[in-house]
Amino acid sequence: MLNLQNREPQIFMREQKETVTLTIRFHHARDMTTKGEALLATTVDRTDTVKLPSDKDDVVKYLIKVFDQAGSTRPDQETTVEFVRKVDLDPLGLGNIQGDVIPGLPKALEFFYYFQITNVDGFRTAFKDFVLPKIVTSASLVQNPPPSPRDNRDHPFRGLAIGFSSLGIRKFRLNPTELGDRAFARGQMADSQALGDAGAEREGFWSPNWDSEYKANIDGIFLITAYNESNARKFIDELEEAFRWAPNRSSLRKIVALYGHPRPEPEAINDPFGWRGGGFTNPQVEGVTFSEEKPMAYTGTPVIPLGVLVMGREGDEDKDRRPEWAKDGSLIATRKLNCLVPELESYLLEEGQKIFPNLSSADAAAKLGARLMGRWKNGTPVVLSPDNDAPEIAGDPARVNNFEFDKTDTNQKRCPFAAHMRKSNPRNDIDPNELKKHLIRRHNMPYGPEVSDEERENGTSEDRGLHLCAYQSSIERGFRYIQCEWYNNVNFPPGKPTTPGWDPIFGQTGQEDEGVYRQMSGVNPAQPKQVTSFMEKFVDPRGGEYFFVPSMATLRQHIAAADPVFTAISCQVAAQG
Repeated sequence: MLNLQNREPQIFMREQKETVTLTIRFHHARDMTTKGEALLATTVDRTDTVKLPSDKDDVVKYLIKVFDQAGSTRPDQETTVEFVRKVDLDPLGLGNIQGDVIPGLPKALEFFYYFQITNVDGFRTAFKDFVLPKIVTSASLVQNPPPSPRDNRDHPFRGLAIGFSSLGIRKFRLNPTELGDRAFARGQMADSQALGDAGAEREGFWSPNWDSEYKANIDGIFLITAYNESNARKFIDELEEAFRWAPNRSSLRKIVALYGHPRPEPEAINDPFGWRGGGFTNPQVEGVTFSEEKPMAYTGTPVIPLGVLVMGREGDEDKDRRPEWAKDGSLIATRKLNCLVPELESYLLEEGQKIFPNLSSADAAAKLGARLMGRWKNGTPVVLSPDNDAPEIAGDPARVNNFEFDKTDTNQKRCPFAAHMRKSNPRNDIDPNELKKHLIRRHNMPYGPEVSDEERENGTSEDRGLHLCAYQSSIERGFRYIQCEWYNNVNFPPGKPTTPGWDPIFGQTGQEDEGVYRQMSGVNPAQPKQVTSFMEKFVDPRGGEYFFVPSMATLRQHIAAADPVFTAISCQVAAQG
């Protein structure tokens, strides 16, 4: 209800897409000489149903007549109320979106802190007092970004974001099924068989071959970034202390805190396999990651509407079905992906010489790797340069992402149909509108030590890989769709004269342990229809979860605030006691 007193001249309103009811209350005196509190003695309500459609003038005036129903001698009053359209200074709601969703938290390192909530009331208090004020919003990163971590390792910046699993949000009386995303509601472990993760059925349930800690009931995740390790670890100590309400008692229990960090120079921007990373292939959002004042960093990068990442915004296909608490939230799929680097390197060296006998061992391995990935290690697409890594393309932001696939290349001479890069972003292989709704933004980070000489000789013995963080407004249309319908689908991209096969790196049959191996065509450009089998994994999923990353408003209203239902019950119990 809007209260008008003393004839305030204006009411500021946001544009209303639906008709709203306004109750306007006027206070006046029966006696014109009455002063002070007596002026509030008579109250008259006037209710009008009004709407401010987009085609109306910015100022809409309503004439309100007030009749004194108490029978005073004062004449009836008239007043004019102006409803002024409020200028929205944040049309994309960036101040309400957590900053790791978009554009992503700046980082020289990151901790992925998975946790359980052991006491909801205690968690609410610590969250409100310690965590909430420290969460970084999209608006702050877009409008006032901190310096790059690359040359500012002593900078005190700390980035923080939080997400809750379907189990976690239930503890705050939010129903995960209301989001309309079945994968999120079920959780990733229940989804692991469909994703192709190896495992076994136990007592009627699929048990993936994950690290044991990721099989625990996980309620949430803290995404903690910093520019140096000591600052990050100090922050974690402070965070754990904030949730501790007595010696050896805490409202939060750490499940695992995975330490992610770039590889040492000169591999700092590369993934564990040595291919260029850094998110330069991520889809962009106009007005957020680029604008007229800040041009797109890499020409040709896909552009998506904000709603592909953020619920309730244009581009979210479920926009009109979301609950209010979902708006400006996002969904994140996390995955601990062990990368079997020595195994891939051995495969490329051994098979490369067979396919390209006229090249040196190193050059043959590099070319074979480029065909499996779809890019050379420096990022040059094989579709633009199939025979060498063309540094002039890799170093040119106007060219390295600016290409389409040659549909006349039916023999896979330039790029295999199933190459990882082509499976991840099929570009013109499918309809552009269909493509956009499935794209995700990846904010990944490597973990683990560098490969030792002993491992290159005997195989992987250390825990190393890539921690995937994939953001989208729908896991069903995003991460899960890409894994199941693109990576694991032998007929994708569609309509090819030769069956493409699995993604050779991230594709999964789910039955590798039973001898059902990944296969693809086009590995050998001289024999494009020849099918190649991969008898070893190069990526081994070891855990993960799906999380809802709430808006700032939802964090304040549903996570930090006390539950009114339970508060009322507690008060009644206390009174009865």
